[in-house]
Amino acid sequence: MEAPFDWKKTFEQVAPQLVLYARQLVASKSDAEDVVQMAFVRWWRRFPDGDSAHIPLLYAAVRTIALDQLRSDQRRVNREAKSDIALPHENAPTFDPQPGQQEVAGIVEKALQALPEPQREVVSLKLWGSLTFNEIAAMTGESINTIAGRYRYALQALHKKLAHLKEDLLGTTVPPPVNVLPFSTPQEALS
Repeated sequence: MEAPFDWKKTFEQVAPQLVLYARQLVASKSDAEDVVQMAFVRWWRRFPDGDSAHIPLLYAAVRTIALDQLRSDQRRVNREAKSDIALPHENAPTFDPQPGQQEVAGIVEKALQALPEPQREVVSLKLWGSLTFNEIAAMTGESINTIAGRYRYALQALHKKLAHLKEDLLGTTVPPPVNVLPFSTPQEALS
């Protein structure tokens, strides 16, 4: 007989990554935590016996719930704007940096927020969600080549924007990319 699925352990392992992903989609950390909780409830209702193979579905659920929440929030903001009720927009940080790292985290967050939404989403899913390009492609309905390209372009843009940080933090200049192949031309490779 198979051991029952450990929901608590799975939540403890996966929830922090899901919150980081959701935080890229919603306005605040508390909204992200709510989205993740709703995704877990949805997953539990659909798969009460649990299955780790379905964890990528959690990311899809987080994305769907977050986008629904954003649309709902936007409709509310539009209604409030029309009725002359103005509420300040909460702008909490995307990252929860350790003391002494707030400045660097703020710079990294700005660089990440400057990326186009599709690239930012892929970076979040890949780095914080630990999803494969295949899983991200299935979740978003895009081709794996599109996902890989978005990831590559995002990393290139972040590298350009954050190169000065590496210099400041490490006290070194960032070397130019090096040809890692033992040959410099295709002809040398063939000989």
